[in-house]
Amino acid sequence: MAEQLLTPTDVKNKLRISRSKFYRLRAKLIANGMQTVKVDGSVKYLESSIDNLILRCASEGKPLV
Repeated sequence: MAEQLLTPTDVKNKLRISRSKFYRLRAKLIANGMQTVKVDGSVKYLESSIDNLILRCASEGKPLV
């Protein structure tokens, strides 16, 4: 199965946070393992890296950021 690339809107919906909160937390999310890809000048996010970040935080009992 091909890797899903998510837009910032997809990511904010997945995390159930506002657009402005996503952009405030973006650097911390990337530092914690969220991976990005540039496609035609726009940034996309690897869905599997977001899922792995969520699972890791849940298993360790730590907040996402």
